[in-house]
Parts: sequence; C-alpha cells; structure tokens
Amino acid sequence: LKLFNQGMVLGEDGEKMSKSKGNVINPTDISEKYSADALRFFLVSLASPDKDRSWSEKGIDGSHRFLNRVIDYCENVKLGKSSERTEHRINKAIKLITDDLNDFKYHNATMKIRSLFDNMELEVAKDDLESFIKLLSPFCPHLAEELWSNINNKDFVSIAKWQKSNEKKINEQFEKEDEYTDKTVSDVLNILNLIDKE
Repeated sequence: LKLFNQGMVLGEDGEKMSKSKGNVINPTDISEKYSADALRFFLVSLASPDKDRSWSEKGIDGSHRFLNRVIDYCENVKLGKSSERTEHRINKAIKLITDDLNDFKYHNATMKIRSLFDNMELEVAKDDLESFIKLLSPFCPHLAEELWSNINNKDFVSIAKWQKSNEKKINEQFEKEDEYTDKTVSDVLNILNLIDKE
C-alpha cells in the first residue's frame, strides 16, 4: 500500500482556481457544452494524475472533436475482417494500454488510444472494434456503452471481461514500419512548423 496524492487542475493562467481570480471552471457547464466523457478524457490526457495541470479551452475542444470522430467512425465502419496490420495494432494497444492503466499512466494510455484510432481501417472484425471500445471505456464510459450497444451487444461494456492481447498477432515488422511512418510524419510537421514561424 502507498499514498497516492492527486494533482490539481489549475486555471488557464496556471494559477490555482479561485473566484477572486475569476479563473474557475464549472464542470457542470463544461459537461453540458462538451459532454462528461469529453471532459473526463481531456482531464486524464493532460498529465499523470499526480501532477498539477492547467485547464485549456482549446484542449477540451480537441477532445470533443476526437470523440465526435470516434462516433462517426463507429457509425460508418464496415464490420467484416480485419487486416493483419489492424490485428497487430489492436493487440499491441491492448498490451500497452493495460500496462498504462495498471501503472496510473492514463495520459500515456489516451495518447495510445488516439494513435490506434488514427490507424483504424474502414473494415474491421467486430471483435476488434469491441476491443477498441473496451480500451476507450475507462475514459469515456457513457459513450462506450452507447457504441457497445450500437453493435448489438446486449450486456454492458462496463461488465464485459477485459481483453488480453494475442501475442501471436503482434508483428514486429509492422511495428517498425509504423515507427518509420510516425517519424516521417513528425519530421514533416516539424518542418511545416518551422516554415510557419518564418
């Protein structure tokens, strides 16, 4: 057993929230505007839970847009057969995100969820889509339940058995190729940022 001290959410100015400073954020107002799940996803993605982190209107808006993309994808994806690359990505994500959850590294887990989602293909097997929804569910429980129901599951995702990664479907060659792609994209973005600053 050990004591776990949770960090504070600060105002956008980096100061402790207080009415006198006028930097207080009302969670009810934010939930009504963006949804409770967007708020939850944003807060855990800011930093590790034991660190202080500053509120950001731009950040919550980004989380809201991400979840809308997830909804759109789940409504339009074709349920069929997953490619070997998708199976690799899903099983690798299950392994890494499970470790992050066990280690309270929620911000790392949300980054991996975003990365996995950005690489989801237009046709996937139902069990792989279910795995993605399960990975999302600790952070966005309301949305996950709706997405789970929409693919004709009668029970609740919150009581579904947590999945285990299938090591046989993890292909290190795919991993290397994805790393090269991510590095290339990162390099291009850095170059574009440098051009914009000039």
